[in-house]
Amino acid sequence: MFQKVLLIKLLLLHSATQSQPETSARCHEDAQMMCPVPNIESLDFFSITWHKLSETKKRLAIIKWKDNVTTLFKNMNRSLEQRFGEKYSLLMPRVTPEDQGTYECEITANLGGRNQNFLVQLTVQECLIHPETTTVTPESNVTQSIPLYSEEDMPAWCSGVGYVAVGLTKIALSLISVWVIEAVGKRSSR
Repeated sequence: MFQKVLLIKLLLLHSATQSQPETSARCHEDAQMMCPVPNIESLDFFSITWHKLSETKKRLAIIKWKDNVTTLFKNMNRSLEQRFGEKYSLLMPRVTPEDQGTYECEITANLGGRNQNFLVQLTVQECLIHPETTTVTPESNVTQSIPLYSEEDMPAWCSGVGYVAVGLTKIALSLISVWVIEAVGKRSSR
């Protein structure tokens, strides 16, 4: 009896500590999120729907497959449409950090079956923008691009100085605001 209880506890602990699958993508690259179901092609299901969970955990439907028909919902502000990839994965072209979040793969079972829901976390790296200047030399009319900066150009202490400057500016503005409020209060009490 003790062994059965121990086995049940271990199984519960294992299922409770399993983390949701994570998909990582670079900015402006395609992301493919797999529904974490083994042998999904062999399942007999009624429909499969992908949702994005909002910050309030509200489910926003993205795309649904049912009876060999794909329905695309307009719940997300994306210029490029999502589609199903292989094995009913969610394929999102040219992702941005706004696409980052938790997605749900909902498998609706046929009558008598069991519905299944799986969460997948999408992480999108920040978009790096490298401005460039263009110079034209008058002799040869050749255009040459020269980067204004690279990641190595700015040392860490520059960031620290910037944060300190912003902090001191906030303190100064707060003190000025308090001084103005006191001055207005003294004038109105006269």
